[in-house]
Amino acid sequence: MNKIEELYNNLGKIEDLPAFPAIAFEVIKLTRDPDTTSRNLEDVIKKDPNLVSQILKMANSSLYGLSREITSLNHAINLLGFVQVENIVMISVILSSVRKLPLHKKFNRDKFLEHSFGCGVTAKIISNILNLNFSSAEFSGGVIHDIGKVLLDLYAPECLDLILENAYNKGISFIESEMELYGVNHSMLGAKLLSIWGLPEEIIDIAENHHSPLNAHNKLLVSAVHVADLLTYSEGIGFGGNYAKFTLEEDDGWQFLIQEANLKEEFDLAYFTFKLYEEIDNAKQLYFEES
Repeated sequence: MNKIEELYNNLGKIEDLPAFPAIAFEVIKLTRDPDTTSRNLEDVIKKDPNLVSQILKMANSSLYGLSREITSLNHAINLLGFVQVENIVMISVILSSVRKLPLHKKFNRDKFLEHSFGCGVTAKIISNILNLNFSSAEFSGGVIHDIGKVLLDLYAPECLDLILENAYNKGISFIESEMELYGVNHSMLGAKLLSIWGLPEEIIDIAENHHSPLNAHNKLLVSAVHVADLLTYSEGIGFGGNYAKFTLEEDDGWQFLIQEANLKEEFDLAYFTFKLYEEIDNAKQLYFEES
């Protein structure tokens, strides 16, 4: 048994395994409960000053163009809506948690976060353009899809170095390099971690199948994140160790999206690129302003 297999098999027994913040998990459960009120969310969120700050910052951003300042958390929650509140909480806890971890010196934390965040935003853009309704799962799942790489960096940094070196030397993807060397990959590790955390099944589905969307339970949702992952790489947003070349038009996930969304053949892929940069720039002002 190699070290990555050992890590996967014993993941639940690791004493210092990162924990998903309880407050974020509670917010996710509340936002998906039809009986939840804004007061219920306020009671939970106000326990974390950082989340309160992020939500008020979003509510007072130029995206909403209000003439007066929003100072009430409850008002901000009602203005933004539960979906956007969940998005803010998810990205805030991921950014905060990853930055606090003692990551390996060869693991570029900022580039990893930039890629993860870019994938979430791009998945949201795809969802909006294609009029798909995923109730924010595409954003949350996009942000967290590569969390298994953090586990590699924490518990098997020497293996991570070999995976990256092999991928670079052979011009292959990170996951191809993992499977070639160890037979276990970051998608498997990430899905197991999210299961231990007790996150929603749709988020686990994204982590487990974002490289093989046609194997997913929700093929459309995971295909959107899969394509977002590819577009984020192609536009140079962050870095996750992928050196493989690809043609989007020939990708199975992209073809599935086209089929399910009834896209025309003359669909303008350049529009995705335009919206990608526009929305990334807007979002960075909100989420990375103080990073």
